Amino acid sequence: MLTTLNQAKDQLGIDIDDDYHDERLERLIIRAVGLVCSDIGRDIYQTAAEVPEGAEAPIILDGLSDIKKAQLETACLLQISSLDSNREVDTEKSLTKNPAYTSAIKGFRRVLIG
Repeated sequence: MLTTLNQAKDQLGIDIDDDYHDERLERLIIRAVGLVCSDIGRDIYQTAAEVPEGAEAPIILDGLSDIKKAQLETACLLQISSLDSNREVDTEKSLTKNPAYTSAIKGFRRVLIG
């Protein structure tokens, strides 16, 4: 898992023992990972065994260095913060203009040539 429930709680300043928000946060984690995958143009899997046949340029977390995993985790946590803070707003702000987010995903973006 790219980001845990406890990491999301910590990011949002929610007490780890408070389970009131758990369901909502678990949905936010899934949405955040999906947004990161969309922004980098690649799917993320924990192990190579999970990668479906024909997947193009997947990211396998178990094969990444701790630093690379931390970059993706940072991007995911920033997305969680953005989704949480904008949950009652009609328009979503793009994180692609956030320097921390842009830096976190920079090395993972898929570039199509041709």
